[in-house]
Amino acid sequence: MAQDPTSRLVRRAAAEVVRILSRDGIGNGTTVGGPVQPVNGPAHPVNGPGFSVPIGVSNRHAHLSPGDLATLFGPGYELTPRSELGQPGQYAADDTVTLVGPEGEIPDVRVLGPPRPRTQVEILAGDTFTLGLPYDTPVGTVMPVTLVGPAGRVEPADGAIVPQRHLHVLPADAERYGLNDDTTVGAEAGAPGRRMLLKDIKVRVSPTAVLELHLDREEAAGCGAKSGDNAFILTGGVRDARKAEAFTTEEPGLLTEADVLAAHRAGTVPNLDGVIVTPYGRDALRKYFPELLTD
Repeated sequence: MAQDPTSRLVRRAAAEVVRILSRDGIGNGTTVGGPVQPVNGPAHPVNGPGFSVPIGVSNRHAHLSPGDLATLFGPGYELTPRSELGQPGQYAADDTVTLVGPEGEIPDVRVLGPPRPRTQVEILAGDTFTLGLPYDTPVGTVMPVTLVGPAGRVEPADGAIVPQRHLHVLPADAERYGLNDDTTVGAEAGAPGRRMLLKDIKVRVSPTAVLELHLDREEAAGCGAKSGDNAFILTGGVRDARKAEAFTTEEPGLLTEADVLAAHRAGTVPNLDGVIVTPYGRDALRKYFPELLTD
């Protein structure tokens, strides 16, 4: 039996209230786009343009080339594995170095193995103050540092960087979710009451990868996330084939905050002709599509 149009609008408005309460930590913790998937299971599509992935949190660390490893620890030295990392074959070593900058130093910086062709040092944004490095440089900018080990010191050509947050993904998963290498996506991550929408997450597609979102310790602390938690990757607007059909309201006549957010993520403009805009929907329009409002 067909439902009365007014009844459908009331049910849709009530659904938005429940979603808002859940978003603010009053409900059952459901995130935007649907329920979080178990961290130890495969990533399955959920209700919305995206999917769930486990989070891996990293501290400052150094990847060493074979030559720099020998200089810092002595000829023939081999790293001692301490614990496995999320990506296959990678591990944190017992070995550490001291990181020296123009105005300060940080001891006990963990070395990650196995050795790589080139030395790379990844630091936190807050470390730039300790080391005396420019804090306002773009993510990925190379900054000069010195590494000091028990047998010597090196000044790596690639210096130190504050790395860009990134998503490791297998080619099959990239195809499944419409992702391309070296593009960016967004994600919702964090604990209830501290959840954040993170932008500019670099996609790294590799046949040896394990599906995982990498955040540094500061980013994770800011939203209350920890290793093993789930994040929800937002793919709306990334997959060109989906843009044209990215989002339409479930019921004609009502535009909610969820409708406006979905249109924003997909790169489309919501249609206001003949619709009732909810209060939260109007707030979202004011933020993302102010040109559509006349008041």
